[in-house]
Amino acid sequence: MKPSKMLPANESALKKRFMDAYLKIMAVGERMPTSFYYEDTSKGPVLKQVHGDYEYSPYGTEKPKQLIERWFANLNLVPESLYSLSGFGDGSHVRYFMENSGTGVNVLVAEKDPALLRETLARFDFSDLFSNDRFLLGTGEPENQFFAPIQGAALTGVADINSVVFSPLHKVDEIYYDKVRNELVRQYLVVRPLMEVNVRTATNLQENTLQNLPHMINAPDVGEFRDKFKDIPFVLVGAGPSLDESIEFLKEVQNKAIIVASNSPYRKLINNGIRPHLVVTADPMEPTLAGFQNVSLEGVPLACPFSAYPEIVKRFSGRILSWCTFNPIASFVKNQLGQGPGTVIMEQGTVSGCVLDLSKVFGCRKVLFVGQDMAVQDDGKYYTDDSFYADSGDHYVEKGKGQRLPGNTQDKVTVEQRLFVYLKTFEQFIAQKNPETEYRNLARTGVRIEGAPYMTLDDAINWVGSSSNIDFDANLQLLLNQQSEKKDLHTLFKPIRDYCNSILELCLSSAIETEILPDKFSGMNYAENKKIKDLIKNGREVNSLVDSDQLLWHVLLEGRTKRELVIYQRLLREINFPNKNWQAVQGNKEYFWALSEGSHWLLSTLDKYIGQENLTASA
Repeated sequence: MKPSKMLPANESALKKRFMDAYLKIMAVGERMPTSFYYEDTSKGPVLKQVHGDYEYSPYGTEKPKQLIERWFANLNLVPESLYSLSGFGDGSHVRYFMENSGTGVNVLVAEKDPALLRETLARFDFSDLFSNDRFLLGTGEPENQFFAPIQGAALTGVADINSVVFSPLHKVDEIYYDKVRNELVRQYLVVRPLMEVNVRTATNLQENTLQNLPHMINAPDVGEFRDKFKDIPFVLVGAGPSLDESIEFLKEVQNKAIIVASNSPYRKLINNGIRPHLVVTADPMEPTLAGFQNVSLEGVPLACPFSAYPEIVKRFSGRILSWCTFNPIASFVKNQLGQGPGTVIMEQGTVSGCVLDLSKVFGCRKVLFVGQDMAVQDDGKYYTDDSFYADSGDHYVEKGKGQRLPGNTQDKVTVEQRLFVYLKTFEQFIAQKNPETEYRNLARTGVRIEGAPYMTLDDAINWVGSSSNIDFDANLQLLLNQQSEKKDLHTLFKPIRDYCNSILELCLSSAIETEILPDKFSGMNYAENKKIKDLIKNGREVNSLVDSDQLLWHVLLEGRTKRELVIYQRLLREINFPNKNWQAVQGNKEYFWALSEGSHWLLSTLDKYIGQENLTASA
């Protein structure tokens, strides 16, 4: 076998979209693929499969292309679907699938053995495939990170999830590939609502980030505290009904543990004489502000992403810890300032999930869940009184709505769908925990969380012990009191302005030129017309501009552009002309309009918040 060094193009493309797969491939070292090897022939490398005393090619020996064509012809693919495909092999069936499945079909290719994937990527260039938004890749054990790529994929239009079996590879380990498919369904049901929200709120996230920059550009990153508090217990406070009976416990451990609350129970704690050491918010929308209305904010620091609701950020200005989860503008700013990429904190629908991830960042080895019921009480109540949910009446659900699951002290409790998503988020997180970290659940009326056994409040006091949180408070105040120099935001954003202006100019002129073309250009006799070919060429030039800087493209994408491209994808599927060049031109036109709208919105928003009147920011 030839040296198994991955082709540079494959390596680069993997790092951009499939970091988990890349790390697993690199971790296998010199280990040979299980049951596979490559044979060098006059026609190029041929994948061979070993089964007992037999060896054969999974694609046949005579006419592999015809085998793949017959396999594909029998698939019966459904548009607007997400498929799991068993095995990457030498990639030839994967490439054929992608080239012939249509724009509405998405696929997650699962390869059990990262070593086989390494050998394949050492021989064949799949960088174009890895860059296709419809293509997703996972390898190794199907744990949480395996499915991380679906979170960043444009899958909001997916209506069905199914599997595609490529028998020669599937039969290597049917149990494994069936597990991938089942887990994909579960993961997607969790992620899909979040993806839909992300598309709807993309403009809010980006606008909030720009509005928050003057207050947050110098805010210390939560990663400054990484692994510094291993010996201090961490108390995660949620707004479940059991919080009512945990108030005295929190008072007892206030000086012994790091008490971190999500925004929802904050008012309840303050009104009961409990001042959390940190309050966390992540939601970009105005209703979040209710948790901080008519209550003292004095002396309490805030941890939040750059996209948090601006009015909240303004009220905590000067005592904020930041994080930088999948926020290209924040990443761009940090990169420009030489501050590193920023810490990624899990944002999966519940702010409590962010708090849980903070416990990992801090390195705390004892984590207690307080008020984390994730269950509906018999009267329909699922949030404590005096939380901001109570203000809107959103702390009750219709009786009997939800599924019955094992409780901490009850045989079964009711778990509504949204709470079920939160439950699975917690369980997935705990399953990947540091083996030295212990989790306990103090929610007497709550659902059982796997990996976090129930503990009584009295036992929890003994479990916390005589530790002190003085180191956390001291380090936090020291970090927040650091002074930073002012930043010239207007100059800082010049590369983004230049990038957007270039795309806007080309896209707008090309879109208008296409709009004014008479209908006669759709005829077959105009297929080779110079104007048609020039407009197709413009599409390629736009793509070159887009690809000229990946970070700037992500800045542009994660705003109005994201919503516009979702609309573009829907329109694209409705375009169908016999003249394929004309079809390409019409598709390009919608693409040009989408990028024009997105670029114009971002430039206008930059003018609004990072204009001449707001040149500098300081801590």
